Amino acid sequence: MTELEGMMGSFGGLRLDDRSPVGALPLQTLGMRFHHVGVAVRSIEKALDYYVGLFGFEQIAPPVDVPSEHVRVCFVRVDPGVMIELVEGVGEQSPVERLLERTGAGTYHICYQVDDLDAAIRILRRNKCRPFKRFEMRTHGLRRFAFLLTPDRQLFELCEAESDEEISS
Repeated sequence: MTELEGMMGSFGGLRLDDRSPVGALPLQTLGMRFHHVGVAVRSIEKALDYYVGLFGFEQIAPPVDVPSEHVRVCFVRVDPGVMIELVEGVGEQSPVERLLERTGAGTYHICYQVDDLDAAIRILRRNKCRPFKRFEMRTHGLRRFAFLLTPDRQLFELCEAESDEEISS
């Protein structure tokens, strides 16, 4: 018996009253699609020397401050649909700074874009993922974000795109 059994309705092609366990379904069935990998770095500028100068990635936009998260971020792309978010900690309260002190630079999180952030969080919570941080910020066509932990404590992010009405205003 799944935790979703007895619920009605649908989300991203998944009928919530289906008998299939959600954990056995591909992420795309939940309306999730890969967006980027977040990489913790000590300095975005130094990281850009490698990613753009040496590896040939394309810098998509200038670095952006995300004060609520105590970070600065910058997206680079190697191919369409393959992006890396360089994440630099800002200040002592930054979780990235603490990570860099413990383990050094490296993969920080994986991000999936979803059509409906609230619905995706509800389904993932029922499958033992724990949300712990949400925030809103308009950047790169995105507007709402949430960080969650898998049952084995892997960090991942969900992002939701701005609606067409929000983009045109």
